[in-house]
Amino acid sequence: MEFSNRRFWVLIGGAAVAIMLGCWLSSGTLAPYGTNEYGPCHYRVNVDHAQFSAVYAMLDGRPSAEWATSVVLRRILHPLLGFPLMKALGFEAGGVVLNILLHGVALVGFALAIRRYFDARAAVLVSWLFASYAGYAYWAGLPYSYAFIAPGSIACTISLLWWNDRPSLGRSLGAASVVGFIGLGYDLTPFFGGALLLMILLERRWVDLGAAIVVLGLWALFTARGIPAIFGFPALNSNTQTYGVIIHSWLHALQRLHGWGTLLRDVPHVFLSNFVFSGLIAFPLLLVWLIALRLRWRIRPVVGRVALCILLSTLAVFLFMNLAPPYDEAWQLRGTWIARLYQPWFVAVLVLVAATSVALRETPRYRLFFGSVVLAAVLGALTIVGPYVRFKTLYLVANQNFYQHFTLSKNSLWLRRLGLRPYGICR
Repeated sequence: MEFSNRRFWVLIGGAAVAIMLGCWLSSGTLAPYGTNEYGPCHYRVNVDHAQFSAVYAMLDGRPSAEWATSVVLRRILHPLLGFPLMKALGFEAGGVVLNILLHGVALVGFALAIRRYFDARAAVLVSWLFASYAGYAYWAGLPYSYAFIAPGSIACTISLLWWNDRPSLGRSLGAASVVGFIGLGYDLTPFFGGALLLMILLERRWVDLGAAIVVLGLWALFTARGIPAIFGFPALNSNTQTYGVIIHSWLHALQRLHGWGTLLRDVPHVFLSNFVFSGLIAFPLLLVWLIALRLRWRIRPVVGRVALCILLSTLAVFLFMNLAPPYDEAWQLRGTWIARLYQPWFVAVLVLVAATSVALRETPRYRLFFGSVVLAAVLGALTIVGPYVRFKTLYLVANQNFYQHFTLSKNSLWLRRLGLRPYGICR
């Protein structure tokens, strides 16, 4: 039975409220990415707080002495979108309000896209699953560009669905432009630019492939060189040069054989850990279960083209990082400590849920599928609100292994000492 338009909007509106509430509940003293106390309310911020506030200071036209040392100045889209709010409320409060609104808009936009390319029932199911996804909550309580990862991934996925609906040269250029533009907010181009190129390749649209590569390359060049030239800061820093170091290690692999074998032997364990914790437990379990169900029930394709290409592109990024020869010149972007690098693949699960919802509609198997999605949503929601409902273990384990920059014991201590006070509640 198809949803009425009114019922659709009531359910989508409820999911939008839920995701915005999740953002707020993950702020203040509950921000998982927070490592330091800040201000009179003792809210948590990250040790790199000044790195991110510097981007806003740069856009605000302040003297370069206030922002020139930041290593994330190229990520201008998030503070640019939030500039009016940050100007009116301050960087911290304005950034948190922006994140709350941004996630609500992303959910509604994605619901409309899923309704168009699948159907309304799939859109409602996917929206509530997205609202329970703990990955957005890790970043959304702090005013940093990382909070753009989930909304940016959603925007890129909508562009891929749009291209997949009716491939054409115009849509190839449009989708590549969307992915490139989103890259101004966070480094999502390798994931979704790679997925777009794979989709075009599978269609054997050679002219489209060349055009998309050019567009993505121009956007990458603008991000890497154009923005530094416009604002007057160095293009290379300790953050951006890491990727060059890894490429250099590949180009000189024969000179870096010592210790490479030990790193390679550890890759299967690293892959399993990164897979489970980059999706904060609930999404990886749901993905494996859905693939198993689709194989058993002979639903073809097992994974649709959009979801498959996102997963393959993410795997390519993982292999590039973790199979690389040894290097000591920069941060190690390999290992179990930084599973959060691969977060963008969560959207593949949302797309697969939508496709499975349509494929199993009006069959006895739908109940098992629906129950599985609800269970994953409950698990994700408990990860977000764990401290509030006295179920801290999942919250602590999932967030700690998503990004191992903070200890479980210290996180637990802070929750007890600082209390449960989202942004705006101070005592």
